[in-house]
Amino acid sequence: MEQPRLPALPASLWQSWEVRAAVAAGEPGTVVAIARRAHNLRQDELGAMAGFSQSAISRLESGSNLAYDLRILRTLHKLLGIPPRLLGLAESVPAEPVGRVPALFGVPDYLVGADAVAPELASHLLITRRVVNDADNWRQSGPLTPAVRQLYQLADRLRRSARGALRRDMLRIAALYAEFFGWLREENGDLTSAGQWTARSLEQGQAADDRDIVAYAYVRMSQLAEVDGDADRVIGLARAAQREQGMSARVRAMALQKEARGHARAGDDTACLSRLDQVAEIADGLDPVIGDEYEIGYCYSRYHVGLQRAACLLTLNRPREAVRQYRVTRPTWGFVCHWEQGVHAAKLAFALASCGELDEAAATGFEALDMAGAADSVLIRAELGRLRQWADVPAIAELTELARAR
Repeated sequence: MEQPRLPALPASLWQSWEVRAAVAAGEPGTVVAIARRAHNLRQDELGAMAGFSQSAISRLESGSNLAYDLRILRTLHKLLGIPPRLLGLAESVPAEPVGRVPALFGVPDYLVGADAVAPELASHLLITRRVVNDADNWRQSGPLTPAVRQLYQLADRLRRSARGALRRDMLRIAALYAEFFGWLREENGDLTSAGQWTARSLEQGQAADDRDIVAYAYVRMSQLAEVDGDADRVIGLARAAQREQGMSARVRAMALQKEARGHARAGDDTACLSRLDQVAEIADGLDPVIGDEYEIGYCYSRYHVGLQRAACLLTLNRPREAVRQYRVTRPTWGFVCHWEQGVHAAKLAFALASCGELDEAAATGFEALDMAGAADSVLIRAELGRLRQWADVPAIAELTELARAR
């Protein structure tokens, strides 16, 4: 069947900053999305015209498939009128640098060449990954989002031109930035984008054959399933993480902890607390992570275990035990990151309210609200929203309205 003819798009579109940045980052799917929107087409409409499914178009545009389907790209190049060089289908002019990424993030310009990648760049990117992670832990995450996206694009672009072991290192680093960008999207309340970026991290981790990244991507998928309220998927994904051979003790502890959360959601006290006991045993043997480079779970410690036990007890509808556990751990809260302190303060407020201690619940809730403002955290405000069932108490009504307004 002959494909329909679409009007030619203006040449200025292909010179736009948006297209140039996508080409420089090696993202043909983004170029396709730009052209599709310029033609005022939905993904399903474009798929029907080209003879592909909507999901195929979606996967291509999101960049979730490392090996782009050249057949789809060739079809869309003709249908949408995209110059073939912009999709990597013809010889291209040398790619534009992606903004000032190297200089901006402390990566010397001489490490990024047109035809080669200096091995030292891997270390620079891992150090920067830890810096932005620390910034998210203790400051607001919003300003980090565009920077982390650029850093991912840089790492992904460099892995395409690297060779041998360095290519694998760059693939691994790109996966680490993809996972972090997914987390930032989750913090911002965009769960769809969070899932897409976490899936991209999983694919790149598998391509790099890095068991920690693969296992941790499953842990992150399990976290997203918990937000969605699907206890069975939480457990299944956490168990998938644990099946990865050769993962670090920290990642194994986080996977077991996430499985415990799933069992708590399912109301299985025994399985939940058993998993938490295993987590505690692993966490007690963890040594501090030394060095400036990012490692998955570098900030995870035994101080997280007590907080998660309290959270699980609350989910299991045992609020008095949860309050006792939170009070025991309260002196160590300073050892966990700022936004996480706020989430658990909000959970403690809910536990106190459930026990009828409404004045203390309101006071603790306002502490959490202060942390939410400092961290600009959607997650903390979402936890505070659970207090609305006590809105007949003036202090709690004020608290929940402020949390909603912010």
